[in-house]
Amino acid sequence: MNETLTVKVITKDALNDKMRKNEPFQLVNVLDPQYYHLGVIKGSKRIPLAELDKRYTELDKSKEIVTYCAETSCSASRKAAEMLAAKGYKVSAYEGGIKEWTAAHLPVEQMPTTTPAGKTV
Repeated sequence: MNETLTVKVITKDALNDKMRKNEPFQLVNVLDPQYYHLGVIKGSKRIPLAELDKRYTELDKSKEIVTYCAETSCSASRKAAEMLAAKGYKVSAYEGGIKEWTAAHLPVEQMPTTTPAGKTV
């Protein structure tokens, strides 16, 4: 593996600490929208991995970026972090994902769900 693409991994506790201290960073959920029902870590920007190559310019290059996906077995956060690192961003991957985060009862935003009639609840 190319050393320039090696990305730092951040733990749940370290990420929560960054949030509590209001450190300047951007949190990016790289899951596809079909997985938003799992919840979204509070304050996350949602850019699915499949769209990241087109939308990475929405991110502030002067701030650290933390990517995450569903859980440790999901490789999307690491792939996203490697892609952003290759473009010169300072990035970490939170590999525990939304499942570990919600299991620890940490702050999440629930995404609105839609009824069969298409109404948001």
